[in-house]
Amino acid sequence: SDTAGGPFAMLSAGTRAQPVQLPWPSQHGAAEIPRMHALHRMQGVWQETRHLGLPACVFIGVLLTRPPRSLRSSRCRSNGLRAWRKWAEGLGIEAPKVELTSLQDAFGHELRGMRCTSEISSEEAIITVPSKCALEVTTGGPNPDFIAAEAWQKIPWWGQLALLLVKEVKQPGSSVADWIRSFPKEFSEIPMNWSSEELALLEYPPLLRQIDKQQAEISAAFLEASKGCKISFTQAEFTWAVQLVRSRAFTGPYEGRGPQDRAAQLAFISVLLVLSVGGGFVSLENGLNGALAAALAIPLTDFLVGQTSTLKRHVLCPVVDYLNHDSSAISDIAYEYFANEFAVRVNGSFKEGEEVCINYGEQRSNDSLLQFYGFVERDNANDTYTMDILKHLDVAKGEVLEVILTRTGPRDESMTRLLTALGGDGDEEEAMAWQAVAMACEAELQERTAGAAYEAEQGAGPRALAARFAAEKEKVLIACRAHAQSRCGRPSTAAPLSLLTRAIMIPSFQEPEHWRHSWALEALTEPALSQLREEGFCCITGAFDASLAADCLEECRSLDDSSATTVTSNRCNRGSRSAWLDLDGLEELQQKLPALAKLSTMLAGLPLELQNANVLSGVHLQVHPATMIAVYPEQAAAYALHKDSYAPADNDPATGATRHLTILAYFNDWRPGHGGELRIHESAGQRPDPRHFQALEPKAGTVVIFDSRKVWHAVAPSLRGDRWAMTLWVH
Repeated sequence: SDTAGGPFAMLSAGTRAQPVQLPWPSQHGAAEIPRMHALHRMQGVWQETRHLGLPACVFIGVLLTRPPRSLRSSRCRSNGLRAWRKWAEGLGIEAPKVELTSLQDAFGHELRGMRCTSEISSEEAIITVPSKCALEVTTGGPNPDFIAAEAWQKIPWWGQLALLLVKEVKQPGSSVADWIRSFPKEFSEIPMNWSSEELALLEYPPLLRQIDKQQAEISAAFLEASKGCKISFTQAEFTWAVQLVRSRAFTGPYEGRGPQDRAAQLAFISVLLVLSVGGGFVSLENGLNGALAAALAIPLTDFLVGQTSTLKRHVLCPVVDYLNHDSSAISDIAYEYFANEFAVRVNGSFKEGEEVCINYGEQRSNDSLLQFYGFVERDNANDTYTMDILKHLDVAKGEVLEVILTRTGPRDESMTRLLTALGGDGDEEEAMAWQAVAMACEAELQERTAGAAYEAEQGAGPRALAARFAAEKEKVLIACRAHAQSRCGRPSTAAPLSLLTRAIMIPSFQEPEHWRHSWALEALTEPALSQLREEGFCCITGAFDASLAADCLEECRSLDDSSATTVTSNRCNRGSRSAWLDLDGLEELQQKLPALAKLSTMLAGLPLELQNANVLSGVHLQVHPATMIAVYPEQAAAYALHKDSYAPADNDPATGATRHLTILAYFNDWRPGHGGELRIHESAGQRPDPRHFQALEPKAGTVVIFDSRKVWHAVAPSLRGDRWAMTLWVH
């Protein structure tokens, strides 16, 4: 297979200036098997679960999450898109409700992916692949017969998988030859194949260092692999295989033995049973009991080993790698123990015609997405910016303090190191740290090319990717700067602080009758009540006057400008600022903040009418006489998917266990494109569907009411202007 015209015959050197290219011969003809330019895959973290409540069925799954796809175009003919199913079914792979098709990514570029052909329910197996079809290596696992054991153990897992892939490529009549022919022929979008001029456009030294490290690791692994390997291959061939593995493989715990080992142990138990009973050493009943206990110990031991050990399995799965990435997806790639197969499941349903995506791994920044997968995710909530913060400050010249910044400031470990460098962790040092972060972000922005403008000028290829990467990094710096500036001299807390007394609010409850208000009866129309009963939420536009909303907004801004708001320390809600209006001091509130006091009493009148309408059958509602005003600063805050109460699973009042209804009122001069929408998510059982939601516009005068215990919701980032709202919880 190494002769001229073989699979690797025209493989070019894997240099930055000359990307690896691999023209595969196909017995089906070039038009039948579509080119796949970097359909990038997942490297997740597996978890063991149980399926359908059967104790014997052990799942070792991958909890995954979302980033967009390759920017390379995939111009495929319809017959090519259908060709995969014939060979996949021949391998025993089942994917009855999906079909490979041509799609467009977020940037409008053509690619291929899986589309749903009939409705898929939440947690339904979308694709199942027999393990015999996958390429797999395990921690400390045996070496294949084509390489010496000593050399094998010195090669990283991705190098081991790459060797298995090279073997399949060079092996005539490979059982997965059709799958191999669908692989990308080049990885021109992966930065390690870029020219030095193209890399310079990234304007990001941390990623350049990682790329240099990646190239050195591949070269070292090639040297080890070529020492004791019976297969002949070039470094370019090995590099191509490594790039494919790093963009498609997934990783998870390994139970310590394979199906063949388990079958051998069961056979041994059976032989012992026959010999012991036949020889008269034990009775049939005792022998069967002993054999059953020994047999049950096999999966139990495997389960415990998989849960507690550091053993890993690394897998390349046919067809699974056709699924594109979606950072909002909650997905599992699960090894099904007794079926000895891999199954793909996603939390949330898919309707006919929707693209089926998985998550390639939790919290992947654009650094790793571009380095290993060759694409950039627009507005990636997990994106970060790594910098030496000391180089921008007039302190400690010559020293280096590298910190990792998110849109809402440094990561916890980075902030700890920064505080240590400043000499402590008190309020004064914390204020200095935030000021240092704001200054460093501004200085870094001044040194960079304007990312958004640069992105708009680019076309396709590495230059476009570099421009998009630079634009996304600029967004992180801008958001981090805004958040840091708001934190300078402003306290942070997770506890509700009264605006009037600055003391922690102690929950107290009053009967709804005490807060009766004529406006509430008019606002709660029958359609709104019906929607609340049937769907768990209602949205009432124009519920109060625009003039009142404008007055409330003015008072909120005045409070925020005077640092009367505090920054939340809630990890899911980092970046927002809030203040609590204690209605026990209503007279003082009416004097100082008349508009906010008026709206607070109006909202407090809603629980009585909701109680009278019996929206929560059998629940006696009470009013906590306090409202919260909160702002989500432009580009600097969002609220992750959550519920306002997790009762009865969580019965702690401090975490909202007594909440039954949430009432929101908005003050914003909102326009399409401003962001900050309230997202009401669909749910499947007790779990939210992160992909399907209704986006409610936070327009001035709008009131939203929802069931605190049932409705999963999130707040989208505010893209233009600050987003203000008032909240009243009904208990």
